[in-house]
Amino acid sequence: MRIALTCLVAMLFASPALAFEGQLRASLSSEQGVAARIRARYSKAGDVRMDIESKDANGEPVRATTIMPAKGKLYYSIAHNERSIVEVPYSALAASSNQVTGSGDNANLEIKKLGKETVSGIETRHVRVIDKDNRAVIDLWLTQKYPADLWTRAFRGRNLGLEVSDDERTKAMKRYGVKPGFSMKMRVEQTGGVPVVFLVEEVRRMPVPPEVFSLPEGYTRIQTPARAQP
Repeated sequence: MRIALTCLVAMLFASPALAFEGQLRASLSSEQGVAARIRARYSKAGDVRMDIESKDANGEPVRATTIMPAKGKLYYSIAHNERSIVEVPYSALAASSNQVTGSGDNANLEIKKLGKETVSGIETRHVRVIDKDNRAVIDLWLTQKYPADLWTRAFRGRNLGLEVSDDERTKAMKRYGVKPGFSMKMRVEQTGGVPVVFLVEEVRRMPVPPEVFSLPEGYTRIQTPARAQP
């Protein structure tokens, strides 16, 4: 699942942050069935909360949450089973993103435009991206109905230069004549791997109370090594 989430972050297209308030519900599936259910919520101020429900190797439920405040230098990774909160500096994400600057100029892709399809009641453009260097095939079902950055905001945080790698992918795709959009569905197939599918089941504009983005009480706070340094 970790590989699939990383691929999602790498390939979804970023756009300037929009004042979207509401929630997104999605699922991550493979041939074995649904592996995880995802719920992301967004405030007008730019706060993001993403909850993931999955199961461990023994089939026991696992709940994890990421809270990304619009202000401040930290975001928070919460493991509910362990009742712990890990504090992570946004700068760590920015540093990793900066490492791939310029990669879009050399992307070796083959693009196939496969027409229009309806996904979760929304009309989309089906685009197949074949990455010849990494031997990966990514099918995207794109729409202009929702802000293109909803996925990347949930997985990457605020629009503080953290989306550099997404900008590189966007630049590469534009070179091949693909207009960026929000991905209602994404299928990733890598050589030797099990195909995985991200399916957006709902995107809804709605009021989100501020307390949704509050940290739970009674959890152990853990600082990352970078955070713990003076």
